[in-house]
Amino acid sequence: MKSITLIVSLLIAGIAFGKEKPQPLTSGKNTPKETSVEDGNGKPPLKIGKLVPSNPEKPKIAPEKPHFPKHWGHPPKIQTRDLIPLPAGFGRGSSTLAHWIKDNLKKDAQDSDKEEGKKKPIEGPKPKPPVKPKPQPRPEPPTDVKEKMDSYKVTQKELQDGLRKNLQALGKKPSREEVRKTLEKFRAENKDAIKAQKELGKTINEWQKENRPDRPKKPEPTAEVKKKLQQVRETQKELDVVKKAFHEKLKNSKELSKDERLELIKLFKQANADKHKAVKNAQKELQKEIRETKQDGDRRK
Repeated sequence: MKSITLIVSLLIAGIAFGKEKPQPLTSGKNTPKETSVEDGNGKPPLKIGKLVPSNPEKPKIAPEKPHFPKHWGHPPKIQTRDLIPLPAGFGRGSSTLAHWIKDNLKKDAQDSDKEEGKKKPIEGPKPKPPVKPKPQPRPEPPTDVKEKMDSYKVTQKELQDGLRKNLQALGKKPSREEVRKTLEKFRAENKDAIKAQKELGKTINEWQKENRPDRPKKPEPTAEVKKKLQQVRETQKELDVVKKAFHEKLKNSKELSKDERLELIKLFKQANADKHKAVKNAQKELQKEIRETKQDGDRRK
């Protein structure tokens, strides 16, 4: 009786473990089972796997979010659901985002204009520059001087061409000694022609000096302007002396630390700030006075 009960229990256990639970059918590509079924004709085993869709859908790539300048802050959280091209090449987005970008671009343009206005102060109308006087025409040389000039040019060109030909005959890279000997030989062979050229050149230069047109004299500044110029020069000279002494002091004070040297320089600038300002103001006043001088013909008064 006990043996019959044991056999029945084993049979029930084998049936329970022999049953395989059905697996749910899912879409997509899955790995086939390791088990296979072989038919009786000796054909290769038929692998059993799950269904694979014939046209798998490609994964959608989300568009990259545009990167805005940091000083714009965060874009608006609440936006419309439309989709339009964004300005300034920021891609596509809502009309709310487009208006936000336009406002920021406009603000940046206004800020840049303000910065340029600070850098370039508005200047008044500049005075007209003085008219340079026209040089007086040179007198026409007489016939004999013209002939001398033409003869001088022709002979000078012949001498230059002859010397160049002799130097080229030495080759591409002649030594200094070869060049020196060639020059000495050329001068000895053309001694008379070179001497005649020097005499002829002196004659032409003498005629040009005697017949040179007179240059107009520079206008003299007024006594008041001269006085101001003298004051500016004296103040500048005093500053130069003080600067030189201060540089020597800095040069000899190597035991001072960096902070102490900077503090010394700061004190020096504060002590001489009034002198620097006085020199600059005096120079500006002189420039203004000279520019406002009226023009009288070709020269200023």
